[in-house]
Amino acid sequence: MRSTSASILDTPQTLSGARAVPATSLPAPRALRAFELLAAQPISLVGIPPAERDAIVVTAVADAAGHEHPVSRFGDRVWDLAPEIEAKNRKGSALKIVWPDDVPKALIDDAKAALYCAQRRGPHGRKWSGSSIADIGRSGVLALRYLAQLGLADFSQVRALHLSDHIADLRRTLKPVSVRGRLQIVDLVWTFHTEVLHPLLEHPWAGLALWDACGGNEDNRMPSGRTGTTPVIPRSVQRILFAYCEASLAQADELFQARDAGGLGAPKRPAMTSIRNAVLYLLQISSGMRNSESTGVTSGCWRTEQRNGVTYHWVRTREVKTTGGTEVDFLVPPEAIRALEILQRYAQPLQARLVGEARWLEDLMAQGPDLTGHLCNGMKMAEAAHRLNHVREIGRHLVLGLNVKASDHLGTGSRVEVLSSASCGYQLKQLAAAAGTEWNLANHQCRRTFAYNVANSRLGRMGLVFLKWQLKHASMSWTQLYAASPHQDHALYREFEEEMADARLGLLESWAHSDALLSGGAGKKIMQTRTRAARDLKQLLRQTAESIELRSTGHAWCISGTRGCHGQGVYDPSMCAGCSQAIIDQGQASAWQMIHLDNLRLAAITDCGPAVADKARRVVERSTQVLRDLGCALPTDDRARAYTAALEGA
Repeated sequence: MRSTSASILDTPQTLSGARAVPATSLPAPRALRAFELLAAQPISLVGIPPAERDAIVVTAVADAAGHEHPVSRFGDRVWDLAPEIEAKNRKGSALKIVWPDDVPKALIDDAKAALYCAQRRGPHGRKWSGSSIADIGRSGVLALRYLAQLGLADFSQVRALHLSDHIADLRRTLKPVSVRGRLQIVDLVWTFHTEVLHPLLEHPWAGLALWDACGGNEDNRMPSGRTGTTPVIPRSVQRILFAYCEASLAQADELFQARDAGGLGAPKRPAMTSIRNAVLYLLQISSGMRNSESTGVTSGCWRTEQRNGVTYHWVRTREVKTTGGTEVDFLVPPEAIRALEILQRYAQPLQARLVGEARWLEDLMAQGPDLTGHLCNGMKMAEAAHRLNHVREIGRHLVLGLNVKASDHLGTGSRVEVLSSASCGYQLKQLAAAAGTEWNLANHQCRRTFAYNVANSRLGRMGLVFLKWQLKHASMSWTQLYAASPHQDHALYREFEEEMADARLGLLESWAHSDALLSGGAGKKIMQTRTRAARDLKQLLRQTAESIELRSTGHAWCISGTRGCHGQGVYDPSMCAGCSQAIIDQGQASAWQMIHLDNLRLAAITDCGPAVADKARRVVERSTQVLRDLGCALPTDDRARAYTAALEGA
């Protein structure tokens, strides 16, 4: 039995007649590459005359028949890097470098030469990705315009003073990473000085590295060291978003039935979009996927398996940021699988539309171009071949939408695309607003928040935000989770460890403050050590945070590891009050007020014998001492009676 959808969207050997394979049994097909044409291009420009340089192919595509087509040449005004970029969540305009006409040609040509060499072999023997080339080229155009405004005709006239003044101006409004992005093209011209026609005559950053010149390492010299800039989504906001997303998914079946019956009117279309956006948020916040990975999920990319009695739910996608497209597995809660099944139903009509576009492009290419080199729809062969490759690649993707910048076979002024990172960011902001929160939600916050949630849940100091969307493997060691699949994102585990270290460091710093009140045996020892001066308190705390083991019992911090009470203090808080391995801080004061009220209720029982009475006396004394250590007022008799009445009424 043949599947038309699979045969159109899978990469064929010819323009038609591909073998039909169920979509769920295959990874998403990769684009055909023009290997021979690109391999024939030089990796060095030394000694090549300018006229010959202009004919060098920068990017190219291959069609299904094996024909290779240049997309961009060195001398072109526009470089289209799309064939070199693996990530599908990039806008088409972000993949093109438009070289300006108002900049001297010598500056443009040498900037092109430096970028070309970075693409072909890289500054240190590792070639840069097409995405990096596109970003640096697009940002670098602004730096070239600045040099042109100074009256500089080529790079041999550029001095470090010109650039230092420009950096000072940029740093008034831009972050160091943005300043570096704008000036990196100049750094490449310095690096590839033998490849350009008018090399720089002096070091552009006066002997410094570009990152240092842009102020990138200044935060390392601050007392707190380098700090993360991505905010964690507050728990209160997470609760609101989870509830809203659940409500959106609850109406999915009804909307799909109306859509499939042709009865989905314009008023209900935003609700359909909200389903996609809800799944996108839930997938990112419950798995730690980057946006490039969450937008890369495809039909049937999930599985459930059992190992040693533990059930794992995996979602497979491509990791493009560090590996260039390697398939990786992400561990998710079972509810994420259900959300993906809903997203798959959402995407079906859009996937069918991609099938139709693929057929249309194949037919156009089979007819061939006219005398001007254009197909019937106005595309050139290279453009059509690239679009056909792209349609085949995204044919099973799920995070889809309509792009109104171009049209497909339907002629409606739109065509199907994977949502870009910018579009996802906008949709998440719309989702947050619709949910009733003012939080400025962004893609990158989801991964940071996921790592924060996992790390702090393992420390035990954070309640679950929304129980069924949390990872159910918090009790397993990193080693066990890491070994559960060899295809996981290694960087995510490093982020887990960084968040754990930051959380421990934050606790130690709060305890080191001279006005922080502590209780527990270890807490009192910490208060005693504050009188001793430390040569480098920050370094001492950081080293301690890396070596100490901290666990929260809900009412105390335990540093005993596997020694001491072996966890009995979780059930008997009075054991932690005087334990030499316990630290009780002011963040746990409210818990101890409730513990003290419970102890008072126990002390009010008079008919259980002397053993219970003695136990009650001891626990009341201990909870009283803890509250005094923390500077908290003891609950009044009226509050104790109200607490007892409330419990008895419940």
